[in-house]
Amino acid sequence: MIRRLYPALLGAALLAAAPGCAVYEGPPQVTLDGVANGYLKDAKAPIILAFSKPAEPATVRVKIVRLSAKDTEGEGDLGDEDEDPKTKLDILFSTDPETGHVGGFAFLAEDHTKLTITPKAAFPAGASLAILIEKGLSDAEGHVTLTRKRIVFTYDFGVKCDQPTVGFHSGTFFFLAEVKEPIGAQVRLLTVLNVDEATGAFVGRFTNAVRNPDPNRCSPACSSTEVCRLFPEQKCVAPSERAGTAAEFPDYIPNVTPPTGFSFQTTGCVIDQADGTVAFITAPVDVVVKSPPVTLRNTQITGSFKVEADKSLVGTGSISADDVLLGTTTSGKASGGMSAHSIPDDQVPKDVPQPEPGM
Repeated sequence: MIRRLYPALLGAALLAAAPGCAVYEGPPQVTLDGVANGYLKDAKAPIILAFSKPAEPATVRVKIVRLSAKDTEGEGDLGDEDEDPKTKLDILFSTDPETGHVGGFAFLAEDHTKLTITPKAAFPAGASLAILIEKGLSDAEGHVTLTRKRIVFTYDFGVKCDQPTVGFHSGTFFFLAEVKEPIGAQVRLLTVLNVDEATGAFVGRFTNAVRNPDPNRCSPACSSTEVCRLFPEQKCVAPSERAGTAAEFPDYIPNVTPPTGFSFQTTGCVIDQADGTVAFITAPVDVVVKSPPVTLRNTQITGSFKVEADKSLVGTGSISADDVLLGTTTSGKASGGMSAHSIPDDQVPKDVPQPEPGM
């Protein structure tokens, strides 16, 4: 076998070395500056793309998108690549020589070897993201990229999940956030947390919670415009009435259906403290509501949990976001307080969404 291959290999080598043979020269290759093992450190720093040789400015078209779990570690078809007309790209930023910039700004260096992207708001840490370099990227000599290129990355949100926890466990929780700025609002979330007790790492799905609409929970039954509240005492109330405390979780059910319903997923850590409490922190994540059209960029929940006498986990802390978009209009940073209460397994409402695998 070796004898048969040797003449062919020798001939190919001599042909490649012969004078006048053209050497293949491809289009510019693109790399992400500062990435290590798929992670960037600073979500607030500009993103810098480096070209292996000067790129033709008119061909530089770049998008930054959020990946979902179905994208199979960044190798599956994206929302505009599959055959499902209902799926689409979740675009956080784009730049195009013809249509301009969306979601921030991009600057191509004078020598055309680096593109610096400055987003309008920091990209979400903890989320799986991808930089898409659209096909058509070329150099001045016309060496063209024929397919879309994808660079998958995420941000290290600065907390290492590397300590076992004995004070926190997986389960369903009711989170109550009182947002004070830029506008006052109460956000109620039914939350499923899957915790790795060996490391303290968790993945959680947070879902909009609404009052149970069943009027027959009260006696006599409530009118068609009211709902039954059982806590702190039985009473017929407006569906919009605020919750008093996170312990009122039995009055709430999940609402994941748009336009008013929503659900989001993120990761985080719980860290046991010397005083018996447990520190809680999530990776920043975008929260998107379709109606009214509100987006909270880089929302983060931090707090401290402790075990009560009845074995329930009760937490307090804060919620923050880098920017609140009302439609497409920026309204500034958000901040507020948070309280949370674990829900016993036999009291978890039906159909609370579970965390998706792959994060």
